[in-house]
Amino acid sequence: MDRLTTIGPPVKYRADIDGLRSLAILPIVLFHAGFTTFSGGFVGVDIFFVISGYLITSIIAGEMEEGRFSLWRFYERRIRRIFPALLAMLLASSLAAWMLLFPLDLKAYGESVVASTGFFANVSFWRQSGYFDTQSDLKPLLHTWSLAVEEQFYLFFPLLLLAFHRWTNSKRVLVWALLIASFGLSIYGVNHWRDTAFYLIPTRAWELLIGSVLALRAAPTLRSYSLREALAALGLALILIPVFAYDSQTPFPGLAALPPCLGSALIIWTGDVKQPTGVARLLMLRGFVLIGLTSYSLYLWHWPVIVFSHHWSLEAHGAGEKAALVVASFVCAAASWRWIEGPTRKLGAKVSQLTVFKSAALAALLLFSIGVLFWRDGFINRYPPALQKVLMEHETQTKGFRGLMESAGGQRRDGLPPGGFVTGDSALPPQVAIWGDSHVGAILDGLTEAAKPQAAPRFSVFALGGCRPIVGVFLADDPTTNCKTHNDAVLAYLKGGPETKVILVSRWPISLFGDVRAEGRGAMPGTIANTPGVSLSQAEAMALFSEALGHTIDALQAAGKEVVLIDSIVDLPVNAPHLTFKRLMREPNAGAMVWDARPYQERFGVAENLLADLQKTRTFRRIRPRDALCEEWRCAYYRDGQLLYTDNNHLSEAGARMLAPLLREALR
Repeated sequence: MDRLTTIGPPVKYRADIDGLRSLAILPIVLFHAGFTTFSGGFVGVDIFFVISGYLITSIIAGEMEEGRFSLWRFYERRIRRIFPALLAMLLASSLAAWMLLFPLDLKAYGESVVASTGFFANVSFWRQSGYFDTQSDLKPLLHTWSLAVEEQFYLFFPLLLLAFHRWTNSKRVLVWALLIASFGLSIYGVNHWRDTAFYLIPTRAWELLIGSVLALRAAPTLRSYSLREALAALGLALILIPVFAYDSQTPFPGLAALPPCLGSALIIWTGDVKQPTGVARLLMLRGFVLIGLTSYSLYLWHWPVIVFSHHWSLEAHGAGEKAALVVASFVCAAASWRWIEGPTRKLGAKVSQLTVFKSAALAALLLFSIGVLFWRDGFINRYPPALQKVLMEHETQTKGFRGLMESAGGQRRDGLPPGGFVTGDSALPPQVAIWGDSHVGAILDGLTEAAKPQAAPRFSVFALGGCRPIVGVFLADDPTTNCKTHNDAVLAYLKGGPETKVILVSRWPISLFGDVRAEGRGAMPGTIANTPGVSLSQAEAMALFSEALGHTIDALQAAGKEVVLIDSIVDLPVNAPHLTFKRLMREPNAGAMVWDARPYQERFGVAENLLADLQKTRTFRRIRPRDALCEEWRCAYYRDGQLLYTDNNHLSEAGARMLAPLLREALR
């Protein structure tokens, strides 16, 4: 996202690199706008990393060789380049957030403003990542994670180069060593802690260092024109193929990030101002160059434009709306480049270094203050008292597994699998086991309510977000074996545990169709797999689902357990609280809100039919939440002043209490 060719010491301008930026930013924008053809458009960030590493290392190394490198001057140029447009985007986004975001989202936004201002957004979003986090397409500043990676790299990398330049002058050795170490860590990380590998600098630095290798001329000079032509064409292919072939299921970064990074490096390496390759001449066309020139502003503005449009409508965008968002992004980028980036570059020596640092400090203080104010309470007082009550209930119930044990009055106990806990009198053995994914947290409130007429039963609780209680399967969207290991441990415990009844809870349809989307079934493959991280076809997922769940039920019954299976909650294609709040702003006295789930009937019906087929050859009880929450396929998500969902698929406490009559049957 960097463009330093007009700032600082002279670096030979290459229009093809501006054109290469257009190959980076266009797939990003189209991918984020929702054009599925560009399902791997996220690799554009990796292209930017390579370009940035090349350009900035060229400047640093050139100044060092001439004996005039200054860290203060380097950081001043970074501030001049990055901060003005970033400040404008953050201020505009904060205004939009104030108008469009609800308190819980505004609090999260405030945290991200603070993180973006301090260039540690990648760490902040890494900490937030997880099953219970707000959907990524509703985070207005999510894209600033990559800016943070770059700035963290350039906070420390010049110091290392300077040290090696003064002591050993072995900068190439340093860069190669760091590159290899970071690349190896990235390969390992993507298979063991994917979120960490995606966001943090140790597993991303190698991408910038590829550019540094070229800048330090640590690769041989290419003298053969035909060889340069062939390598440039290969580089273009290595960029374009991932753009169309990758998707959200691709393990990334790791090895999958190598083709676009290597492709970018090949185009830079084969470039020659005097004798450009065919690929370079293509990238030097005026249209590509103009898009490349505005790429930083386009990157900054496109994501907030898209995200706030989702907050505004809460509906899936059609092709026309997606195209309009792309156009709006270009308009904002052009304005930013014309009236913010351009003027600040032209100021040059007219503004002293001290003034630059003071201005940056004041701007950072302003943004930090805005972020803290939003972060504090989300300005919940903006809303009428009745709506404040609903908002506060939603906030207190939106908790992950960290709060589940505390809210349920649970306690750890020796002999339980990791993460398991018991409720009730811990001195007595638990009577009922609840085993499942994140929906355990919602059902637990309903079970507690259902048990009130009787002596409160003692539960043992085993829950792992996104992990269906099906032994012998892996997750298609997770290359680790955490889910299988967790389920194996739970089953091993239950075979010898004191519980007489096991309640299985899950969002079953996601195993077959992926997440619910406006078009009906799901927008991605099912989430269960034979091999970690490898998606199955729908037919294969259905066969595996029936076989593995059947084996799980058989194993529990062979151990003398009564099995109760709770069908999936009917989920919505949009966030139910957001939908509720928007309507309550227009109709404060609305009594009930329902949505028509008939377009999604196949999604739920297939899973229900598979469960019914399992019942034909086994004896276990099924509880169907749809019987309590829906009339036919018209399902309530707000009733009697209470939210029934905490997002688009998890029940609130009020929603779970509506299941109490059904769950009471499960506890008999």
